[in-house]
Amino acid sequence: MGAVGEPEKLISFEPLPGNVTAPMDVYLWREFERIGEPTDTEETGRVEWVPLSRVLELAQRGELLGAGTLVALLYFLTSRSAGGQGQAGEPA
Repeated sequence: MGAVGEPEKLISFEPLPGNVTAPMDVYLWREFERIGEPTDTEETGRVEWVPLSRVLELAQRGELLGAGTLVALLYFLTSRSAGGQGQAGEPA
C-alpha cells in the first residue's frame, strides 16, 4: 500500500527494553492507495485487509505477528473506545 496524505503519530515504544535498544514509532495514515502486492517474501507472513472488529479475535488466536503489530492495533482500538484524540486533534 502507498501512503497518501499526512501521517498521524500514535505512539512510540520499546519492544524489548533491557535486551536491545530498538525504538518503534507507530503512525496512522487515514488515506492510502494500493500500489501492488508485497515484494519482500522474507518479511511478509500474510497480508490482508480485515475489519477492526476482528482484531481481538485474531490476537487471541495468535494470528497477528510481532509486538509492533499488536501494540499499534491495540493502542488504536483502545484510544478509539476511550474517545482519544489523535495528534492532529481528531478522534482516532
